[in-house]
Amino acid sequence: MTRKRLFIFVGILALALVLRCLFLEKRGITYDDAFSILLSRQSLGNIISGTAADTMPPLYYFLLHFWMRAGSSLWYVRLLSVCLSMAVLMLLHRLTVETLNEVAALWAMFLAAISPFQIYHAQELRMYSLLALGLLGYTLFFMRIWKAYQVGRVPSREWFGLVICGTLSMYTHNLAVFSLAASFFVVLVHRKWKLLGQLALAGLVILVLFSPWLFYVPEQVEKIQRAFWTPRPGLVQVVQAMMMFVVNLPLEGLALQVGAVISLQIIVLTVYLLLKKQGIKELPGVLSLLVILPPLCLFAVSYIMRPVFVVRGFILSTLLFYVLVAHVMMQDRVIRWIMVAGFLIASAFALPFQYQYDRFPRSPFREAVAYLESVIEPGEVIIHDNKLSAFPAIYFAPDLPQVFIADELGSHNDTLALASQQAMSLYPEPSVAAAAWGVESLYFVSFDKAFQEYQQMGKAHPALSWLRQMYVQSDQVVIGDLVILHFSQPRLQGESGG
Repeated sequence: MTRKRLFIFVGILALALVLRCLFLEKRGITYDDAFSILLSRQSLGNIISGTAADTMPPLYYFLLHFWMRAGSSLWYVRLLSVCLSMAVLMLLHRLTVETLNEVAALWAMFLAAISPFQIYHAQELRMYSLLALGLLGYTLFFMRIWKAYQVGRVPSREWFGLVICGTLSMYTHNLAVFSLAASFFVVLVHRKWKLLGQLALAGLVILVLFSPWLFYVPEQVEKIQRAFWTPRPGLVQVVQAMMMFVVNLPLEGLALQVGAVISLQIIVLTVYLLLKKQGIKELPGVLSLLVILPPLCLFAVSYIMRPVFVVRGFILSTLLFYVLVAHVMMQDRVIRWIMVAGFLIASAFALPFQYQYDRFPRSPFREAVAYLESVIEPGEVIIHDNKLSAFPAIYFAPDLPQVFIADELGSHNDTLALASQQAMSLYPEPSVAAAAWGVESLYFVSFDKAFQEYQQMGKAHPALSWLRQMYVQSDQVVIGDLVILHFSQPRLQGESGG
């Protein structure tokens, strides 16, 4: 690498680090973020039992467990994902250098550095940056194996790296299997039968290494089938997924319009140039298949089984897409700057919205907790309508007297398994009546969205109806999209709630 390219390389890394560290402490958390923190605080045994009853393997929680031994502030806990994301950028650069060239590698790295989708997951307290790192490592070794196979014997170290990265990916996220399987299809399409046999053997080794966790996978899949609900992908979901390759959702207003238009234009232009103008050479062609196949597989499975068309599940595809964009950028100077301008404009509209977003599921829990800490009196209790507000609030204020109401048994919202509850020692109350038993004054926390949904169904919120029958509502405070109701003075038997 020349001095000039080294300078650009470091500059892109610095830009990426700044974009990933902006609002690292201020950005709100979601239920899933809080779940990661609260579970990772437990012993390794509890983490295993808690994740086995959930839907993900335990590797990320193990890493976060040891990471938090050095600190527990929000910015520091998030720094793990930031570091993993920075490693992803460097690995993406290496992959592009070996597949295309150094100049294209810098462009691919730059596009990933400013990607709102990548930045979002770099700040998220979930396993997706780790998943991207594992899958990208697997792809790097696969591409090395592909090239070595063309000229002779594949070095053993490449197979070793492929197996290790594939195994780490499987221990990170169950949907990793779709991205790993794409490599088998690529070899099959090109009718490289000997390589297919060798790859199948490597896949068998990955399966053996994953076998200690494989015992839990059927139960986790059954839980996804039963307790999680996402719509079967239609045109809207497909368009939203395509947008994620350039921007991130949710967006609103002008940012949504700009993001949608630019995203689709960049994708269409990239596909056109690959297929019509430049044609797909061997290595870009392999990458193209690796980009397309995971989303297609998730789309197909969503109609065969329960919907699993989750954009985060093909995070590898988004990274490899940047490599393809860099490939077409190298062919024409005008196209290059059109692409760069498109990505920059899309990011300029999307990132401010993303940084400042403070509504469901990333509601202003910190501000709500600060308010509750300032007003709660001894003997009072805080009742959360459900776990979605309770877990973030418990993270921010573990010493406050807080309880939450269990999800309807067997519903699509009933996702917090008993083993996970036991691992974290966090148990829901079966009903609002049980939560309020013996309490003369309480605060009830819910989302404005929940009240609106019941109104649209022509029903009254059941917990709120019971509270208004049994107590006098003395105050209501709205913080963002969180509604906090204060109830006191239990009503006498027979007294109407009005």
